Amino acid sequence: MNHYDLVVIGAGLGGCSFVAALEQLGYQGRIALVEAGRGPGGRTASRRSRTDPRWCINHGAPAINLSESLPAAVDRLLEPLRREGTLQRVVNHEVAIDGNGHIVAVDPSFTSKGTFPGEWWAGSPVMASVCEGLLEHSSDMLESHFGTRVRWLSRTPEHWTLSDQSEDWQLKAKRLVLGGNLLAHPRSLAMLQWSDVPLRSAVPKGDDPELDAVLTTLEASASTVRWNLMLDLGDVAIETPALPWQIWLTQDAQTRWGVERIVLHRQADSRLGLVAHGLHNGATIDPITQPVLLDSEAKRLEGVLPELLVHWPALCKALESAQSMGVMRWGAAQPLNHPVPSHLQWCPKSAVGFCGDWIEGPYFGTGEGAIRSGVALAEQLTADS
Repeated sequence: MNHYDLVVIGAGLGGCSFVAALEQLGYQGRIALVEAGRGPGGRTASRRSRTDPRWCINHGAPAINLSESLPAAVDRLLEPLRREGTLQRVVNHEVAIDGNGHIVAVDPSFTSKGTFPGEWWAGSPVMASVCEGLLEHSSDMLESHFGTRVRWLSRTPEHWTLSDQSEDWQLKAKRLVLGGNLLAHPRSLAMLQWSDVPLRSAVPKGDDPELDAVLTTLEASASTVRWNLMLDLGDVAIETPALPWQIWLTQDAQTRWGVERIVLHRQADSRLGLVAHGLHNGATIDPITQPVLLDSEAKRLEGVLPELLVHWPALCKALESAQSMGVMRWGAAQPLNHPVPSHLQWCPKSAVGFCGDWIEGPYFGTGEGAIRSGVALAEQLTADS
């Protein structure tokens, strides 16, 4: 069995920023990064085609809104990505559609940018490049385990033990960090049909009051769900004026069409990709209902797109021969409430920590919030070491 000083579950913005910040702070311990997906990214993951190596589309967050003035530690973390061109300012324009189908100016109140001042930044060539870039300069002390879903957690005074469903894969670590909250949140019970919440089972209630407070907060928390339809539109000529990179829907429009936004993503070979971020209707999601919901959402979103793209004839024409690249269920697209208090990011008694966009702070629910939380946790752990 592999033994580590620290294991991080979740290779999204929070987890990867945490690992990269530890590196900058000179952490010398042996780290394992465990991720259920095929690669890093989380909310900034990119979908690659198994049959077409030229195709890769941002099927989650298409960009990150970053403040004009970042904390020094965060700026230091991102500076190499900007310098190398991995993180680039978005220069294309965005528009919105109102409930009557008219084009209107974008109001931050109905976007994921919210009211935070700043600019959109995107990964290059794709959004997953951001997390890949954060991990690129990590030392040989980091070992990544992609395509591995942790199912079981157990805790002794000396270490944590993690294993997959079959328990054929296992590792041990002195300290544990969750970059996502699935293993600590009751949504896993229905979504994965698990009989328990793994972190709760590992540390019984009453053993660690601080961890109890974290789990109680998460139990009350909720997140938005998105059904993201991905289309290959083929070769779509650049129009005058140029196509927007993002088309938001106002609140009235979201109610009418059940779509949050439409994102256009030009591919390396000039084909145009489209992602429609569909809203969830509240239906129960579990292994039995999910295939049905994926199919119904694909048909629903394909049906409303011609109405939403009527102002762009080239896009409407491309829809007629578009190839579907599938629908992605984004189970925790954005946290809505009950953030984990920042002073509970690290629970020393149980040697477990947390980072992600679900941590309390002024940037709660944003990509910048996830990055800030990872940096803050790294600073705390190195200070306590």
